[in-house]
Formats: sequence, structure tokens, C-alpha cells
Amino acid sequence: MKISLNGLSLAVAAALPFVSFSSVAMFNGADARGGAMGGTGVASAQYLTASFYNPAMATNYTKGDDFGMILPMIAAGVHDSDELYDKIDEFQKVNDRLSKNPSQETLEEWKQALLALDNGELDMEVITGASVALPNRYASANLFLKAQVASMVKTTIVESDLVTSDPDNLSSSVQGVAGGTVDMGVTLAREFAMPFQGHRLSVGVSPKFQKIMALNYMASVSEFEDSDFDLDDREEDNTFNLDVGLAYKPAQNLTVGLVVQNLLKQELETNISRGTKATFLVEPKYTAGVAYENGWLLVAADLDLNKQRYFTGEDYETQFARAGIELDAWRWVQVRAGYSHSMTDFSQDMLTAGLGFTPFGLFGLELAGQYGEDEHYGVAAQLAFMF
Repeated sequence: MKISLNGLSLAVAAALPFVSFSSVAMFNGADARGGAMGGTGVASAQYLTASFYNPAMATNYTKGDDFGMILPMIAAGVHDSDELYDKIDEFQKVNDRLSKNPSQETLEEWKQALLALDNGELDMEVITGASVALPNRYASANLFLKAQVASMVKTTIVESDLVTSDPDNLSSSVQGVAGGTVDMGVTLAREFAMPFQGHRLSVGVSPKFQKIMALNYMASVSEFEDSDFDLDDREEDNTFNLDVGLAYKPAQNLTVGLVVQNLLKQELETNISRGTKATFLVEPKYTAGVAYENGWLLVAADLDLNKQRYFTGEDYETQFARAGIELDAWRWVQVRAGYSHSMTDFSQDMLTAGLGFTPFGLFGLELAGQYGEDEHYGVAAQLAFMF
């Protein structure tokens, strides 16, 4: 049994018409470079990744940057603190044995396996994207695609099942919900000189077409199969949304950023499964950031100003404070590290690290990894081309 794979295939279905996609899934950040630096980017993103963090950062380019492209960007993370994957698999094996051999020893093992599933939860997220950038002093422009999905699997154990001990008639259930967005849009940004000597202000906006999808599946703990988490049952809607950002440079090496992503709140109800449904949320996200860069050293910090929810009626919500550092050796090799601190009880603090390879400044390969306690992992990779 593989709970995660088909639950995440919603992202595959969303992104395949536009980009190549593969991976597993709770990544902190929106690309490999930022993910390696704790998930930062609001004041430190390069012009190529500005659409993923702060549209105003599309003005963050050098004189030699005339055209750039990322194809593809892939990031994924999973948080399985309850080891739910293994526990469901183990229960179903014991449940089969009890149906064939109802001994007292097997019955006790069955009860313990069922109790172990109570209030279990597995949370996942996948992000993939691409961008094409045309930086210039008049109005830097990016075309971008970003597909993102959040999936949750939860178990609920009914006490009466422990009394009746009937493996063929269980009320205890497993519910899987998934919600995703596909954003296609354009980023436009312009930098302005301020009245104060050396001060610069960048303003950016990303109007985008947004496809929203949501899926719900519920089954008995003895019957749950990931192959029944059928994409054909999903609900979807097409809408419009907007990201708006600012980047202020009070000094040449210092940047302060502020962004609101998904300015227009969206909701989408899932399909009905066994009389249950959920509502997937796309809510505004406010983030502030600051960064210092001197050519070979970059230090950045971001702070989520509000909590991010995924489904109504679910306690799960995230909010992070992030920090990261990058050491750049002659624009050929970049070494990165970072830390993200969870401000809620539903995620974990994470250590992050990564490498970048940019020979001749024409080609870039970015890699990142993330680790947190309680089975919390993340990975990311992307290819970039600059001319």
C-alpha cells in the first residue's frame, strides 16, 4: 500500500500539460535556491525566481542579464510524524489474519494495531514550476508557471469497533484530501529612484490565471487503497488572482521586501465521498523579508505575517520564520544553508542546505535538501539558463 503516490498525482495532472514533473512531497520555499536557504526569497530572490516569491524582485538583475529561463523547477516535502504509512499497512495485514484465523492472540494484536491508528496524520506538499524572464530598466517581465498541491491523510478510530471486533464491518475510517493550484501569469516590475540619495524602490505585480482543484476520498481502514484516490472525482474551477510586492533598497547592499500572494481569497468544495466533503482554501499570504548581499555573501531572513490554512474544518496550518546564507565563489559555485522555524504546532523546524553550479554564468543547476524531526523531509532541484 502506498498512500502518498496517488494522493500526490493531483499535482501531476495539473502540471503535465505545461512542464515535466516527478517527485514526492512539505517543502519550505518555492525553489531550490531559496529552499536551501531556509525558504527565504522575499528580499533575496533573483530575477528568475521573483514570480515565486516577490514580483518586485524581478528588478534584481545585473548588467549582463538580458534573458533567463528556469525549466523545470521541482520541490517536494513530506511530514509523517505518526508513521501513518507503516501503521495502516500493518493494520491491514493483521486484519486479514484475523478474518482467516480469529484467535485470541490475533484479536489482541488487531486491537493494538487499530488503536495505533487513532488520529494519525500524513501531510504532503509538491511544487513545480517554470519561468522565462526579460529583465530591463523599463519594466522587467517574467512569464511563469507554478503548480502546487497539498495532500493530507487522516485516520479516525471509532471506539465501538474495539468492542465488536468485527474486521468485516468497521466504522473506523481513513480520509484523504488534496487541494492544488496551477498559476499561469506574467510578472511586471519597475525600479524607481527615491528622493533620498542612493535609495531605490521596486514595485511588482503578478496577475495570473489560476486553476483550483480539490479531491476527497474516505474509506474504511480495512478497505482504503490509494488506487481508489481517483482523480476523475476531483472538483476544479478556473479563476483569477494577483500577487503584489515591494522591494526597498535603503543602501546598495541592503534590501527590505514585502509581498502579498493570492490577494483574492478562493474556496472550492471537494467531491462527496461517503457523505463527507472538505473545502480547499487559497488565502492571502503576507510575508516580509530582509537581505544583505555584497557580491560573495548573501544573508536573508523572511517572516510569515499570517498563518496559512489549507482546508476548512482542519486544524492544520503553517507559519514560519526563515533565515539563510549563501557563499558565492566567483559566480561559479554557491554553497547555501538555512533554518526555518515553525511558529505553529503542525510542522517542525527544519535545517536546510544546498549547492548551486553556474559555470560561465550561462547555465545553472540548483539542488536543495531539508530535514526536520518527526519524519519531515524535503528535496528540490532546478535548471536555469541565462544569456
